[in-house]
This record gives sequence, structure tokens and C-alpha cells, in this order.
Amino acid sequence: MMISKIISFFCVFTFAGCDIFSTRAPESPSEQSSNFIQPTTPDIVVTNFKTSVEGFSADNYIKCFVDTLFSDKKFDFGPSLETGIDRALFLGWNLESERQYLLNLGKPPFGSAGLVLSNKHIISVTSDSVVYNFDYSLYYPHNNPNFPTSFFGNLQFYIVLDQKHNWSIYKWLDFKTNSPYTWSYLKAVFIGG
Repeated sequence: MMISKIISFFCVFTFAGCDIFSTRAPESPSEQSSNFIQPTTPDIVVTNFKTSVEGFSADNYIKCFVDTLFSDKKFDFGPSLETGIDRALFLGWNLESERQYLLNLGKPPFGSAGLVLSNKHIISVTSDSVVYNFDYSLYYPHNNPNFPTSFFGNLQFYIVLDQKHNWSIYKWLDFKTNSPYTWSYLKAVFIGG
């Protein structure tokens, strides 16, 4: 009898102290789990970029681009030349513009985005920079029925090593191929909300 009282007493204090049966507060939407990988190589930057677009993570997306606190480079986006884009929208385009267009675009209301980067070519390589060229196809099921959801083109990423020994994109050039809709078109449509 005495032993069962001691065991009961021990159990009450043990379980009461660690909240083993209490419910956990849910994470808020802004505290999503991160699949961002430390960008110790240029290829990891490209992987992070792809997963941030497909997973709609504005924070991870922006982390793919150069941080002027740790580099003398400044982010630059060169839009494609095509009909239907007011190039004046891209004057002064910066990281806040990148974030704002993505937030305006919004998380896909159904399904998920898909980004294919293919035909990788290395244009140049130095000890602290690399230029990659890719063909891309982007599917983004946004909620505006007046605009397409598929975009195609060719892009160049200029990637640099910063003072923290991380790689990031400091220049992005977009080029039109056979499709009438490029990534520049998507940005132009959604920068205004």
C-alpha cells in the first residue's frame, strides 16, 4: 500500500512538471518551417530560389538575393523586352519590389507552383562569382483569371560570394524566348497588386 502511494506521488509530480499531456500552441502562418539551406555554393542558391518560389516563402525568396550589408554588390533586375510590359515599372526595381510583387501574387489558392530550370550553362566562373544561364518554365496558379498562369523564357543569374562566405544572386536578367509571357510579364502584372 505504501509503495503504491509513493509511486502515485512520484507520477503526479513527474507528469505535472513536464506538461506531457498539454496541447501545443499552433504555429502562426508567419512562422512557417524553413527549408532554406545555408548557401555555401552557387548551386544551393539556385535550389533555395526554386523551393522558395514553389513553396511561396517570401522570406526565403529574399534571402536568395544579395545583402548589401555583406557585399558591395546591389541587386539588379533586367526585364525582358516584349510587348505588353511598361519598362518604366522596372526603373529602380529593388529587393522590396521583388518582395512586393511576390506578396501581391499571393500563395496559390489551389495546387502549387512549379518551376523548372533547364539547359544550365555556366557563362563565367571566378573564385567569388559565377554566372548561370537557364531556360525556365514557371507555372503559378494565381487567383487572377485575366492573366496567364504559365511563363517561359531564359534567365541569367549573377551569383556572388559575400563577406559571410555565402552565395547570393545580385543580378537577374530575363530574356524572352518563344512564349509571349515571361517572368518579367508576371512581375509587371503583379507589382501593382
